[in-house]
Amino acid sequence: MPTSGCPCPTILVQTPYRKSGAGVSEGNTIFPSNGYAMIVVDVRGTGSSEGMWDSFGAQEQQDSVLLVQRAASRPFSNGVVGLAGVSYSAINQFLTVEQPGTEAVKAIFPIVPMSDAYRDVTWAGGNTDAGFIPLWLGLVNGLAVIPAQDAQAEPKIALNAESQHAVDVAQFAGPAVLDATLGGYEKMLPSALQTFPEQAYDGAFYQLRSPIRNIARVRVPTFIVGGTYDLFQRGEPILFRGLPLSGARKKLMIGPWYHTTAGSNALTADDGSNPVHDTKGNLMPSLNNLQLAWFDRWLKGVANGIELFPEVETYYLGAGKWSPDTRYPASRTRYRAWYLSAAPGSGSSLYAGSLAPSVDAGNATVTLPWIPLEGTCSRSTTQWTAGLVAASTCENDSRPSEALAATFTTPPFAAAYALSGPIAATIWLGSTNSDAQVVAIVSDVAPDGSSSQITAGSLVASLNAVTPTSCGSVIVDCSVYSGGRLTEPWHPYTQASQIPLTPGVPTQLQIEIFPTTAVIEPGHALRLTVATGDFPHETPTLSTVVGSAGIDTLYFGPDHPSSIYVGTVSPAPAS
Repeated sequence: MPTSGCPCPTILVQTPYRKSGAGVSEGNTIFPSNGYAMIVVDVRGTGSSEGMWDSFGAQEQQDSVLLVQRAASRPFSNGVVGLAGVSYSAINQFLTVEQPGTEAVKAIFPIVPMSDAYRDVTWAGGNTDAGFIPLWLGLVNGLAVIPAQDAQAEPKIALNAESQHAVDVAQFAGPAVLDATLGGYEKMLPSALQTFPEQAYDGAFYQLRSPIRNIARVRVPTFIVGGTYDLFQRGEPILFRGLPLSGARKKLMIGPWYHTTAGSNALTADDGSNPVHDTKGNLMPSLNNLQLAWFDRWLKGVANGIELFPEVETYYLGAGKWSPDTRYPASRTRYRAWYLSAAPGSGSSLYAGSLAPSVDAGNATVTLPWIPLEGTCSRSTTQWTAGLVAASTCENDSRPSEALAATFTTPPFAAAYALSGPIAATIWLGSTNSDAQVVAIVSDVAPDGSSSQITAGSLVASLNAVTPTSCGSVIVDCSVYSGGRLTEPWHPYTQASQIPLTPGVPTQLQIEIFPTTAVIEPGHALRLTVATGDFPHETPTLSTVVGSAGIDTLYFGPDHPSSIYVGTVSPAPAS
């Protein structure tokens, strides 16, 4: 898509969703109408491209090097390239610039990208992400079998491409899903049938596809856009933290968005109408205008001041405000613990206890039945179907899903209580079986009793092993601490690290609750819900479902001090 006035900088987008726009349209007209050439490419094995799709695999990553070089050498290009796009096309921006030979790329603008292919979305604490992955595989493979754009002009080539796409489903997506579903039982298959060995566990397959593994190679200006309810909610702040760039050359914006709604609200309109400002008076432009300004600065050298835009802009749920900062979690964040308490709390759940600032004097237990289909009526369903399954009642009130869970709630706050960053849940749990599925949900409880889910985390109890090494700037094979306590535990999620529970014996579980920014307003309360399911977001593999079918017991008190460790911002963001 050349434009008048070229040779000029070229924007490259690599998509598996058909460059024709038949799937997810990636051809943003903001670029060619503002002095850029634009190239949208179907990645290998998708759309109209020949070959076999392997989802960010080694071949696709090498293809990206050639695509950058060809984009830079086209007659309409001046040799300067920027990478743009959403979701898949955001992830491969990182994977592209991490490759040698892509020096023509001078800036990237990834919208809702992933950092870790295993932890961010494909698996949920060791459970299959059943809410999104089947939808996504169906979308990519369904679009791939639509006749190629050049089917009439080049029927033989098009037929060859379609044949390869059909075969690829049987060679890649099908076996990958089957091997993952079997979990640990996959090793019982003959080796010839183990197409993707240990697919249910973290390893070489996922590490190859995880941008965070080589984030130190990213040396070009990078503007990351994320969402508090995004599929990659966990990974976007981790990518920002790991970038080896100065504040002028890296930015992070996290808005109140699901995966498919990034930039749809809480920002100024493209034409400048309905202006939105942060708590310091900075204008919050639309995503179109932000990325145009970003590329104008770093691809054209226009002195537009975009490098002075705050390094971090996060939208505080509850308060409904944008707050600028230089880091994430927020600069004024201090961690504190809230302990599960037997003192009666609000709510109508199976068990309604309290969150207290100190440990109870006596020990207590709660019995929780295993309910794998729990969680359907909650914000989790909308989030983990990428915002496609919307049910406003469930999104804003999780009480139906809390009914068969244990809840622990603070008294209403007298002053605004602000949260920032990841949350660690230390849960002591025992089971009558050898495994358990544990979900920890953090919610804002309104004065009318409605419970709005803010964030959550989960863990397969047998995969509870934690890597104790403290992280530096890059969160890989290490854990994050504050005040000597875990804030982001790193679970290896390998078959070698998997240890079955001893039935009837309490085990200390460290659950990673994904990062957020929120304000619990005066009169509202903070709630932790402990549940045994989060469907359809996650489902156990065949090997873990057998061990999870039991009765779980939650322990708290001085001998087993179950708690959550929360980043608190004081004072809360100003109005």
